[in-house]
Amino acid sequence: MFYFIIGAFVGSFLNVCIHRLPRGESITYPPSHCPGCKHRLSVFDLIPIISYFLLSGRCRYCRQAIAFRYPVVELITGLLFMAVGLSFPFLAFPLEFSFYLIFSCLMIIIFFIDLEHQVIPDVVSVPGIFLGIIFNYLKEIIYPGEKAFVSSLAGLFLGYGLLYLVGRVGKFLFKKEALGEGDLYLISILGAYLGWRGVILSFFMAYLIAGLMIIVLLLSKKVKLGQYVPFGPALASAGILTLFYGEPILKWYLNLFF
Repeated sequence: MFYFIIGAFVGSFLNVCIHRLPRGESITYPPSHCPGCKHRLSVFDLIPIISYFLLSGRCRYCRQAIAFRYPVVELITGLLFMAVGLSFPFLAFPLEFSFYLIFSCLMIIIFFIDLEHQVIPDVVSVPGIFLGIIFNYLKEIIYPGEKAFVSSLAGLFLGYGLLYLVGRVGKFLFKKEALGEGDLYLISILGAYLGWRGVILSFFMAYLIAGLMIIVLLLSKKVKLGQYVPFGPALASAGILTLFYGEPILKWYLNLFF
C-alpha cells in the first residue's frame, strides 16, 4: 500500500508532464493551477484520485470539467509502483527497483501524450534511451555474467532497425508515413532497458496490442478505416508487459516448439 500511495502522488506530477510537455511549458513553474481559470490549486485539490471525486470532476473555482485522465494516470502509476515494489524489492534489487520505476513513469507519460497529441516529445524519449543504457551498464558491473550492457546496445539498435524497416515498407505500400520518429525513439528506449530479447518480444506484442485496439475502435466507430492511430500507446503497453511478464511469455512460446 505504501508503494501505491507514493505512486499515486508521483502520478499527479506525471499528469503535469502529460499536460505541459506537448505545449512546451515548464513542468516546475507555475505551480499547479486550473487550465481554464488559471487559479492556483490548493493542497485539498491535489489529493491523488480522491480530489477528483470529491470535486465531482470539476474545478472548485470555475467548475470547468477536469479530464478523467487525471485520476486514471494516478491510479495506474500507483499500481505500477506497487508492482515494481513487489517484483523488485528495494532491499534485494535497489538498482532494478529505481530504474524500473523511472521506466514505468516514462511509459505512462509517453502513452498518454501520444494518445492525446500523436507526438512523443524528444525531451522524454532521448533521456529515456540514455537511462536504459546507464542502467544496464551498472547492472553488468554488479552482475558481470549477464552481459546486460551488450544486450542493451543490441536491443537499442535492433529495435530501431526493426521498426525503421517496417516504417519504410509501410511508406512504400501505403504512399504515406506509417510511423513517426517518436516511435523509433520509443522502441529504442525499450531496447536499451529490456535488451535484445525484450525488445523483440515487445515489438511483436505491440503489433498484437495495436491490432486489437484498432479492431475495437473500428467496431465502436471511434475511428474509420485508414485513419491514423498512434502506435506509441501499444509500444508502451508492450514494454510494461515485457518488464513484468517477458520471461514467462518467452518460456511459454519456446516450449510450444522445443
